[in-house]
Amino acid sequence: MDLIARAQAEVVNRHKFFVEWFTGRATDADLSVSLRAFASDMMMIEPDANTIGTAEIAAMIKAARGKRPADFEIRVDLIVAHELGEGIVLVVYDEHQVIDGQKSARRSSAVFSADPEAPEGVVWRQLQETWILA
Repeated sequence: MDLIARAQAEVVNRHKFFVEWFTGRATDADLSVSLRAFASDMMMIEPDANTIGTAEIAAMIKAARGKRPADFEIRVDLIVAHELGEGIVLVVYDEHQVIDGQKSARRSSAVFSADPEAPEGVVWRQLQETWILA
């Protein structure tokens, strides 16, 4: 599988994990595997422009276990992916969520680098999310 396909699979599969984790169905072992997908120096720019790093991201994920109802949904629509250089990929995607019937959406751009130890062979380096109309 090429790097672009690995990065796209990572986006889709990480969000599948989030649904399972946030609804309380995923295990601690699933979490351990999932956290290997984030680079130790990852930076995330949230839709409100707050910037957080890997430790804060991991803490946020851990604290969210079981906090969503069983019918919580995330749909990911892949928009575009480009290889930016040797071992670096940019993926732009839309993420649609439904929580208790309330819809939200964000457009995200994520930078990945190759890492054979990561679940899909790439790690998240930077993520920026922007609210969009659902």
